[in-house]
Amino acid sequence: MNKLLKIICINLCCCFFIVTGAAAAPQKQEYIRVGLLQGQEMVTISAENDFVIKDIDNNKNYKYDKSKNVTVRQSERKVYIDKKGKETTTLIVAVKNNAPVVVNNKHYRGALIIQPHRAGLTVINRLPLEDYLRGVVAEEMPYSWPKEALKAQAVAARTFALYDKEDKKHAKEGFDVCATTDCQTYGGIASETSATDSAIKATRGQIITYANEPICAVFHAASGGFTENSEDVWSVTVPYLRSVDDSTEQSPYTDWSTQIKINDLSKTLARQYTNIGTIKEIDTTNFPQGVKKNSKTKVIKFTGSNKKTLELTGTQLRSLLGLKSNNFSLSLIQDKKKLKDSKKLKISKPDKTVLQINGKGLGHRLGMSQWGAKSLADDGRNYKQILQHYYSDVSIKSIY
Repeated sequence: MNKLLKIICINLCCCFFIVTGAAAAPQKQEYIRVGLLQGQEMVTISAENDFVIKDIDNNKNYKYDKSKNVTVRQSERKVYIDKKGKETTTLIVAVKNNAPVVVNNKHYRGALIIQPHRAGLTVINRLPLEDYLRGVVAEEMPYSWPKEALKAQAVAARTFALYDKEDKKHAKEGFDVCATTDCQTYGGIASETSATDSAIKATRGQIITYANEPICAVFHAASGGFTENSEDVWSVTVPYLRSVDDSTEQSPYTDWSTQIKINDLSKTLARQYTNIGTIKEIDTTNFPQGVKKNSKTKVIKFTGSNKKTLELTGTQLRSLLGLKSNNFSLSLIQDKKKLKDSKKLKISKPDKTVLQINGKGLGHRLGMSQWGAKSLADDGRNYKQILQHYYSDVSIKSIY
């Protein structure tokens, strides 16, 4: 089937079973496709009302009442609806009166698109963006938090989803966003709450823009006192992701610490990056703490026994060691005694030396701190003030 024609069919079929009453002026809204499942051999479909499964390629409709559980299975190139097998590229599941659809006992708004791939079935939830957010916001921020913080989260989540959609991050997989933390956690109807629904409704259609385009509205749990410049996390300068003071933030992640033996760290660096021998010096001169105004990337320099050096960003060391954040300071403990703090940590007894890592915050520390947003809301800031604190030189605009 012609690709454009198939897209038109999908859009029409996703609205196939909506029953209309009195004519009403349609509200403009954005739709989004969420990748729920991938690589599935079999899925079970049901609904809260009568539903239809439409085989796009073979132009067949299979109608079921709401009490029916339907098994969709893939075997080689064929897709089986119950025991009826056909070669097809797309199935659409639409429910009467737009009632929720059920996939493997999880309830979702909107329609389903089911597509076979080499690794198995991909299940996609196509629904209005505002309904998608209802399954996201409470997954990303506690619903009991202040309303202005929830509104800030709703606008950030809406913007982030639109950015991903326009960026075509998952386009090759057939959807706009995934349902995991790689995009935003989406739990469907089970994740909806009245508090987050209210925040979404109050900010309907509002997004964050820079130069009239939706921004990459990343957020994190806690900054630990200041956020980072984008180049210190991604090695790319993003004008609206600038380091800002976040000293009012109050969170459970104010302080954390961990240790690693120098010999173990030397082996880890050799395994994951390059063999510099046993670490002899750790230079943090170019890894300053606090809000940073310049765009020079912050790095930690390791010098080894073979005179080779290795530079890592805080984010790289965080990933390597599984640290809670990239906001930390380093010191040495030798023979169980803390050595004098210095920007250049010299190691004379590596077998008796431990690297002490003291940190603050949780996450990548780019964009909005969620605990910081809560603190600002508690202090009386509104959601626009919160967003414009964390994202530099941006505007809040309505797209519908």
